[in-house]
Amino acid sequence: MDRALIAAFALALALAACVNGGAAQATEVTLSVSGDPAEIQAFRTLIAAFEDREPSIRIRLDAVAHPGDQVTKLAIAFSGARPPDLFIMNFRRFGQFAVKGVLEPLGARADTSGRLDLDDFYPQALDAFSFRGEQLCLPQNISTQVVYLNEQLFADAGITRPESWDWEMFLDVARRLTRDTDGDGNTDVYGLGLPPELITLAPFVWQNGGEVVDDLEMPTRTVLLDEAAIEAMRFFIELRRVHKVAPSLPEVAAEDLETRFASGRLAMLIESRRFTPTLREIPGLEWDVAPLPQNVQQATMLHSDAYCMAKSSTLKEAAFRFVEFALGPEGAPIIARTGRTVPSLRSVAESHAFLTPGQKPEHPRVWLDQIQFIHRTPIVGTWNEIEDRADVIVEEWFYGQERPEALGVEIDIATRELFAEPDIS
Repeated sequence: MDRALIAAFALALALAACVNGGAAQATEVTLSVSGDPAEIQAFRTLIAAFEDREPSIRIRLDAVAHPGDQVTKLAIAFSGARPPDLFIMNFRRFGQFAVKGVLEPLGARADTSGRLDLDDFYPQALDAFSFRGEQLCLPQNISTQVVYLNEQLFADAGITRPESWDWEMFLDVARRLTRDTDGDGNTDVYGLGLPPELITLAPFVWQNGGEVVDDLEMPTRTVLLDEAAIEAMRFFIELRRVHKVAPSLPEVAAEDLETRFASGRLAMLIESRRFTPTLREIPGLEWDVAPLPQNVQQATMLHSDAYCMAKSSTLKEAAFRFVEFALGPEGAPIIARTGRTVPSLRSVAESHAFLTPGQKPEHPRVWLDQIQFIHRTPIVGTWNEIEDRADVIVEEWFYGQERPEALGVEIDIATRELFAEPDIS
């Protein structure tokens, strides 16, 4: 008997075991997700569609608003040996669970499922959830950072949407879009919003031929110390300090970048696909997307989430039935239509479910075109903490006065010990 038949037989036995008093009780699988209300509603729609198809399996959704809260909740659940059967997590956070050995390798299950073929997924997303040679989690999406554009502000300045651009052109456009509209000496519209975080800085480093860590697979430190990285950090920081095309810290504190863009006081914003559903809900806002600029090469940052399964789950077969449905050609379009994700399944990414003719943005293929230029951060158990420490420093430098060439040194000093922490698997 092959493995697929064995798995199906095991599930049938598990479901039969739920018979009580002659009436079969549905197997209840728990799923942890994080997201805004629209995204959570999309998961509810996905679950309803699955339960219609598989009435003997029920999915109990455990939803939280913020990814950080989800990580904390999952860490507590795993330490108490009561984790959810499934959870969806960003690749930059999943390393802390991978190193503990608490995840069921889903790649092996996909190989025998008959419903999923890993060759149909974008390899960049699969790679981000592979750990020590095993495909632990299966990616739901493969977003990248892009530049969101306010089309009205571009038109007012006589600027057309760029198909591609280098740093010099990017800066020139940002300058031309930064305006004092009422003549009082204060900037009313800024040309550019970019969150001063490591994941926003990193693409500029890669675009200039630099690296963030010394070894992607076995990192021991950050390496934002050579001339390529220093030049990239200087360009990034001077967008605010010298050229004043980005809002100041007090201005961002008074009105965050997303609100500023949505209200027409910010012409460009660097963000991932997650901003799309919000913008679609704003009446009258004309907007589109363009790729990140390039310098010596093109580069962007991976944003990908995946379904992961707890190794301790007692409902693995039922849980994987849901994963097969959610990532397959029936379930994946349901999430894609929300606008929140770039599907990791190629066929769905190339379909109307994602490309959505007649809806904003007009150029959704920007995300697909950028996949070939994706870079990612390493998979280590402490990466979440490394980012947290680095983000504080990047923000201080972005709005401060310190010399850009010292930024890499401070990040290295602040994070080196975290790379040295041993795995606890």
